[in-house]
Amino acid sequence: MTKLYRIPKCYYIDHEECGCEAPEVVKATKQHYWISAEDCPELYEFRSRAHFYATGGIDAETPYLSGLVASAKATIKVIGKNN
Repeated sequence: MTKLYRIPKCYYIDHEECGCEAPEVVKATKQHYWISAEDCPELYEFRSRAHFYATGGIDAETPYLSGLVASAKATIKVIGKNN
């Protein structure tokens, strides 16, 4: 069985809405998606943008962005940083 990452939906949805390629969702619940942990270009881009958001690339103090930044940080905790 392929290893999966369980990530929050918020960042994933934003990533796709920006027109970026994202890893395929294998399973979904109300709050989370499970995506393949297999390295691929989509996962690299997904990881890179999450790291950008999580490290100050967008203003976490703006009320409507704070949830997105928190979701990106939680995503990075699960999938790690780009090497």
